[in-house]
Amino acid sequence: MKYSELTYKEIYGQPVSFQAVNDHLEDIYAVLDQVFAEDYDEVIFTGCGTSLYLAQAAAHAFGSCTAIPAKGMCCSELYYFPEVYVGKGRKVLVVPITRKSYTTEVRMAIDKVRGFAGVKSLSITCDPDSRAYNDYMVLSPDTAEESVIMTRSFTSMVYLAVVLAFYAGGKKGKIQEMEGYGAQSEEFLRAADAMAEKIVKGHPELNLFITLGQGVNYGIANECMNKMKEMGLANSEAYYSLEYRHGPMSLVDEKTLVILLGNEETVEGDAKLLAQMKGYGAVVLAIGNDASKNFDGMDYVLDMPFGYDSLQNAAMIGFIGQLMGYYIAAQKGLDADTPRHLSQAIIIQ
Repeated sequence: MKYSELTYKEIYGQPVSFQAVNDHLEDIYAVLDQVFAEDYDEVIFTGCGTSLYLAQAAAHAFGSCTAIPAKGMCCSELYYFPEVYVGKGRKVLVVPITRKSYTTEVRMAIDKVRGFAGVKSLSITCDPDSRAYNDYMVLSPDTAEESVIMTRSFTSMVYLAVVLAFYAGGKKGKIQEMEGYGAQSEEFLRAADAMAEKIVKGHPELNLFITLGQGVNYGIANECMNKMKEMGLANSEAYYSLEYRHGPMSLVDEKTLVILLGNEETVEGDAKLLAQMKGYGAVVLAIGNDASKNFDGMDYVLDMPFGYDSLQNAAMIGFIGQLMGYYIAAQKGLDADTPRHLSQAIIIQ
């Protein structure tokens, strides 16, 4: 019996989603010109579950490219404590990120914060119905998912968030550099697929899966953790890379896989950390620009040979979490198309 065929097919739909965003850039720019015709004191990216991790990555990207403070947080925090974040007489742009427009916590949070003076909302979404409860919307135009697990919806909205950050920060040239992202991401997807299959089949003893990342990759690392939990019911965790030394590494042994999502700004510290984890017995995979050179001696390395910076790499570097989840599920005889207890959107009655 074959499992997870739908999820696997949609994983391979991601390059098409990136290309669709590139094909609609002028429409996206037109919306962003309207949004940023106003000045904001802060931008808050928000979401639930996978979209929260996306918000964390988006906030870092935006803060890296603009002079406007940005943060990422869950919708429930905004809903329960809106006055802490938007109730101080400031002009705030709230950016809800959602695959489906009807996720209850997203609607609750946005409806509440839009009641505060000075708040506007810009939805990053895969669902055009998000227009109904937001001031503005940028849409990922080709991300239809039948599966419960978010794959192409997540990465296409990461891509949109990076486009937003570059454009708002006057770095349109960075977007133009990604003209070939569809084809390049397909190449990297196949490499990540082969790597994930090799690791899972070669190390059936693994029972703890750690993903590490700094900067934009912290949110992506969280999503890798989430994919291995959702698909494979795996004991998975994610941390800022150097935070892993501060307690969590006590669990590391020969049954631990450590995955580093590399950033060009953190190579020296990451290399020392990975060497230490390998010394404790962990199986180690390093991913990033020049990974084979920067992390020589690790068990596995996966290069990203496209000449991009960490923000440009962000939409594809997390492929590894999806594919690890897929192969862990296959190893356990689980069907990721029907994950336990989960649905496409959380509806609270």
